[in-house]
Amino acid sequence: MRRTLRICSTFLFLTVFNASTLQAVMPNVIYETDMTFDVDDVGALALLHALVDRQEAKVLGVSYNEVHPHGTDAIQAINAWYGRGELPIGEYASPLKEPDDSKYLGFVARLRAVDTPSPVTDSVSLYQKLLEAQPDRSVTIISVGYLNNLAALLRTHPKLIRDKVKELIVMAGLVDDRFNFVRHGLIAESQFVLDEWPTPLIVTDYGGDLYTGTSLRETPTTNPVREAYFRWFDREIEGRSSWDQIAVLVGVRGTSAGFEIVSKGKGRLLNGYEWQLDGTHRSYARPTLSSEYYKEVIEELMSAAPNFVGSR
Repeated sequence: MRRTLRICSTFLFLTVFNASTLQAVMPNVIYETDMTFDVDDVGALALLHALVDRQEAKVLGVSYNEVHPHGTDAIQAINAWYGRGELPIGEYASPLKEPDDSKYLGFVARLRAVDTPSPVTDSVSLYQKLLEAQPDRSVTIISVGYLNNLAALLRTHPKLIRDKVKELIVMAGLVDDRFNFVRHGLIAESQFVLDEWPTPLIVTDYGGDLYTGTSLRETPTTNPVREAYFRWFDREIEGRSSWDQIAVLVGVRGTSAGFEIVSKGKGRLLNGYEWQLDGTHRSYARPTLSSEYYKEVIEELMSAAPNFVGSR
């Protein structure tokens, strides 16, 4: 999720290379989301499920870095729509300063089958369990929200991250981000992750002007993704920005999704902390194709009917 964003071009000195993010094997994905205030988190989860249906990715679990009482139920309802209601879900285990309200989570949560066992645990425990079961350097974490869960994981299991995580995709503004890196007073957590995360970390912030979601009008009214957009737009379905969907595309399809990996320049937080882009440890994904191309790809995947064939 992301609001207003501008990249300071004088702050970036762009050097591009084709990184190993051009996916040669199907990535194992953990989706880290703040699905509450904005609705692109929902669209991105739908897109991820569609990519799993196409056997382009395997989804291991979903981690929730907000504290809304209907959040995990809504996530399970979406997972169940795609035939993956048993998918494990992690939840942030501490209070948040000024937690967000939601226009849609309560409605989406009602679509969860009441007799479905809850797969929810705390996020750090979920990460530990999922990562320990995977081969070394095989897991892609796609973070489209806050970094509080990842900071907690990093403080307690740094070696596990180093051994098991291939890369971390972070959706947030590269320069002076005013939402994902700072909301709920979490800027120190963001700085800690940016400074100490031991694997490649790729920032992506494109998508503010990509308005997608109108294709959901043609999907069944029982579709929880449709319901989320319907409620977010006050009983209409319109296009919304696609920051989070872009992050999922980068995490699953890599450079073949239409991105270059920027290897020179700097990122900066609002507290003045800066970090270097170096192409191996910290990078930035820059789009190379037309906005219409990305819109078409996102709309097709977001509105795709579940096929219950793809690997989990």
